[in-house]
Amino acid sequence: MLEELKNSPVSEAQVQAMLKEIVRRAVAGMIARQESGSVAEISESYLGRIDTETGHIRDAQRTRDWSVASTFAGEIARQNNLDQEALEAPAVARQVLSLLRRLNDLRARVERDFDDPLDVGRDLLIDHGLMPNRKAMKPPMLLSEAIEKACEEAPQDVETKIRVIGKLALAYFGDVPVASIVLEQSFEFLFKVWMLPKGWGKGHGRNRHEKIGKDLCPLQEIRDADARDAQLLEEILNLDTLSVPDKRRRLVQELIPRLTDGYLFVQRDMLNRIFRAALGRKRVGRDVNDDDRLVPSHAQLKNRLRAWHKSQKTPCKLPKRVSRPKRRMSWSLEHVSRLLRSPIYLGTSSPKQRGRKATARKCIIIRDAIYWVPLVMITMGVRPEEILQAAIPDVVRRDGILCLFVGDEEDAVLKNEQSRRVLPIPQTLLDLGFREWVVAKRKRGETWLFPEVQPDKSHGRRSQIFGDRLRNLLKTLKLQDAREDIYAMRRTLSSKLMGLGIDTGTRQRILGHLEGTTIDRHYSDHGLLELKDMLDAVDYGIEVGSDRRFGFPIIVGNRTAMQSALDVEVALTDRREVSAVQLRDAETDEIVFEAAISGRKAPSAYPWNECSALDEKEVASQIITLSRQYSLTMPASEEATAAVEHLLILVDDKPFYAPAARHSVTKESEEIENAPVADAEQVVQEADCRPVDLVAGDLVVCALPSRRAGLTKSTARPGIVVRTPTMAGRKFLDIAWGSPIETGGPAPHELAIAQAIEMAEAKLDIPTRFNLRRRFLVPEADTARLHRRLGRIGKSAEARLRETLVHAGDVSPEPVEEPVRKPRPLVVERKRSKSVRPHCPR
Repeated sequence: MLEELKNSPVSEAQVQAMLKEIVRRAVAGMIARQESGSVAEISESYLGRIDTETGHIRDAQRTRDWSVASTFAGEIARQNNLDQEALEAPAVARQVLSLLRRLNDLRARVERDFDDPLDVGRDLLIDHGLMPNRKAMKPPMLLSEAIEKACEEAPQDVETKIRVIGKLALAYFGDVPVASIVLEQSFEFLFKVWMLPKGWGKGHGRNRHEKIGKDLCPLQEIRDADARDAQLLEEILNLDTLSVPDKRRRLVQELIPRLTDGYLFVQRDMLNRIFRAALGRKRVGRDVNDDDRLVPSHAQLKNRLRAWHKSQKTPCKLPKRVSRPKRRMSWSLEHVSRLLRSPIYLGTSSPKQRGRKATARKCIIIRDAIYWVPLVMITMGVRPEEILQAAIPDVVRRDGILCLFVGDEEDAVLKNEQSRRVLPIPQTLLDLGFREWVVAKRKRGETWLFPEVQPDKSHGRRSQIFGDRLRNLLKTLKLQDAREDIYAMRRTLSSKLMGLGIDTGTRQRILGHLEGTTIDRHYSDHGLLELKDMLDAVDYGIEVGSDRRFGFPIIVGNRTAMQSALDVEVALTDRREVSAVQLRDAETDEIVFEAAISGRKAPSAYPWNECSALDEKEVASQIITLSRQYSLTMPASEEATAAVEHLLILVDDKPFYAPAARHSVTKESEEIENAPVADAEQVVQEADCRPVDLVAGDLVVCALPSRRAGLTKSTARPGIVVRTPTMAGRKFLDIAWGSPIETGGPAPHELAIAQAIEMAEAKLDIPTRFNLRRRFLVPEADTARLHRRLGRIGKSAEARLRETLVHAGDVSPEPVEEPVRKPRPLVVERKRSKSVRPHCPR
């Protein structure tokens, strides 16, 4: 019998589930007839019907009329996902008819002798996996009932996930007994889940204006996405003008993104919960034999995923399915700067259209969730849900500083114990009047910090509604970035703290990632003060001021250098090399630079049909030159980005100073000594020029010794001449040494040269800051330290230099004036040793 079942096209597990249900119903019916108050059919008539039915079955067996099986067991077969054709298969129908004859014999014996069906039918029940007791006679649990039971036993956040997979399972299986589902069906169902579009279920049309909307079928969404992707795939494969890498990039960008592998494993676990609620661990546990499982194990699913991925590629290895997993990146300082310069913070002319810029007559700043939540996320690192459900009493004063309790022990929406912590409020928020804003709300009798953001009805979260609102606003402001999304704001703080040398444990506690610990356990008393110093050390360049039109402090500017953004688009060859490149202004879409690589086949279609051919080194040089004036946004494709970055190595673009060392919050960088060194003469021989007639405001390349390294080329940096004092008849240069702008804006005692025009005048390659509290007196004739003159700061930088000198402690700074130079060359040739190769740093 088992061999015949294995050779049949019907699943053995499904057949056994059907036979089990036939036995259960028959025995349950016998018990119900014995326990009923009155018998509708007398015994003689009932026994006669049984004999007639048994004779009919016997005749069907003799004549091999397998269609009789569907007459007696058709309904039970359909409930177990067996159609009529499968039921009438000889290997299945023969078993059904044989079982029906045994059940009729048992019915007749019970009716004649009034024996207990559970006793006389014990062997039959055990043979079909049923215990001979009344509990085993209960109807099998349907899928809908199993979903409700699993939801009752699960936490609130898990319940939402169970209902999602339950909705999909009901659409795929129907409301069938859970025991009737077999392992292969679970694989097929999970494959359907894997093929779901990423935004499935969101086109229902229900919103605050339209409450009814429409019901969407997940399976139909899959079919629609498959049809659209198949059409796109055919169109792109027929484009002979594109290389295979370019076809791959277009497919990755234009195919409908499907759910990720990680999401599939989460849904597998939720399906396992549903099946376990119906059948217990005996069919879904870790130690269950693979032949008896209903839900695949993680190892089984991984193996099947490998096969699925292979099936979703064309013969030339192009993708037919993409998932586009979200790869969050910390917000760059430039992105944060653009946000802080937007109408959200500088003012809008319309309270209902926050993206509109303020006018001279109308400027409105609304301090609500849209205003405060991004600031709190980038300065305190909290999750959006944590700050959105914060209440007025959560703002407290502890150890003399204002703090915010994050997370509620009785709230199941947040992430349990590791999310409950207390954080000091950074000084930036206090300078903007956060305390006064909270006090005003308290006086008005309000309960929540942001009552305008209500929890949604589906799972009680506020972050989903707020996230949609902020995303739409950022899209209007052209600040949306797929990789730098809303939830990545808090990662920005983690990156900045890591750059400041804060240890991993502290950063995890701030972000609420460390399990089993809370901030208020580890940071009490003076610890909160240290934590506040860490948060205050992260500088986003926010400048706070006042305006007579507003009764609260406002953001008046941002010290972070902001450059115009260029979007980089490339075409690749079959060897994954750049064949053409195009740089467009991100705001105006104007083409700033475009070129094709000489000797490589570039696409002939738009937008590459008018590109002029240049040598690849010249193209790389142009890109590097533009990168000093603009912020380049690389392609979303990692393959294309890697090709561009490889192209740029063709240019020998050596910086004229080494990268600045990392700074710590508690430890300043080592002071640079101004003492002469023994081997200075050897270094001097490498310089073949020296500046003359230098005045305040000039920029020079200078090399000064440090404790870690002597006077070498690697210590050369740009410096700005602040004064030119004369002592003992010798002219000295008072030089402030510069360093690159890497993280945070310049301090009050630092002068930043970051704008494209200023950098061009000063002849600086990258944005640079000059610390006016760290200056050195260098004799003008000291060619060991002075390499050459660069450029000169512009008029706007001169004014900032005067103000910065005051902040640095020079109460009467020497005014910077445009020098009157004599018409003589700036450099003079001097003799050098033939044994040393001449060198002039850039």
